[in-house]
Amino acid sequence: MSKIEVSEVTSRRDRNAFIKFQWEIYPNDPAWVPPLIIERKAFLNRKRHPFYKHGEAAVFLARNNGKIVGRIMASDDPNYNSLHQTNVGCFGLFESIDDHDVATALFEAAAAWLRTKRRTEMIGPIDYSTNYVCGLLIDGFQFPPTILTAHNPPYYRPLIESCGFTKAKDWYAWWFADPSKAVAHLRRLAARFGKRCPAVIRPANLKTSAKKAGAT
Repeated sequence: MSKIEVSEVTSRRDRNAFIKFQWEIYPNDPAWVPPLIIERKAFLNRKRHPFYKHGEAAVFLARNNGKIVGRIMASDDPNYNSLHQTNVGCFGLFESIDDHDVATALFEAAAAWLRTKRRTEMIGPIDYSTNYVCGLLIDGFQFPPTILTAHNPPYYRPLIESCGFTKAKDWYAWWFADPSKAVAHLRRLAARFGKRCPAVIRPANLKTSAKKAGAT
C-alpha cells in the first residue's frame, strides 16, 4: 500500500530536493527549459528575497513510501489583499506526478498553512505573488516558455481541477510569426519616441548603479 506524507521543507537537503524534483517531471519534454539551480536557491532564500520583507511562504514535499512525488509552495501576500480587498493566499511552484491523491495531499497542506494566516481562499498557480511566474499552461505545450510564463505537463489542468479548482481567467503569451516585421515596427516607434524623449543607451556599470541605489 502507498503512504503519502507531506512535510514542510526546513533543511538545506530538502530545499535542494524540492528544487531538483522538476527534473523528475520533465525528462522527456523538449520544450521544458531547466531553471538555474543557483537562481532557484536565491528565489527560496528567506533572508534575501524581497518578498519576505512583507509576506510569508512555506514550501512542502510529498513523499510516497519515502520517494518524492510532488511539491508545492503556499504564500501569503498582505500587500495583495490590501490592494484588492481580498482574503486570499496563493499556491505556486506546484509539481506532481499524475496522481490525484498526491495532488490532494499537497493542496491540503498548502491550505492548512494558509488557514494559520487566517486566509479563507486559495488561488494559483502564483509563485509568491503576481510579480513572478503565474498561471497554468493549458495550450501550446510544444513551445518553450517565454519570460515569466509557466510551463507544465498537459495533465496538470485535469489534475488540479480534480482537486476543486476552477479557472478564473485566461492569460496569453504571444509569438511573432515573422520577427523581422516586428523589429522593423519597433524601430520606427523607437525613432519616433527618441525625438520626443532623447535617451542614451550605454553599458551598465554595476558599481555606479549600486552606489546610486544605496544613496536613495
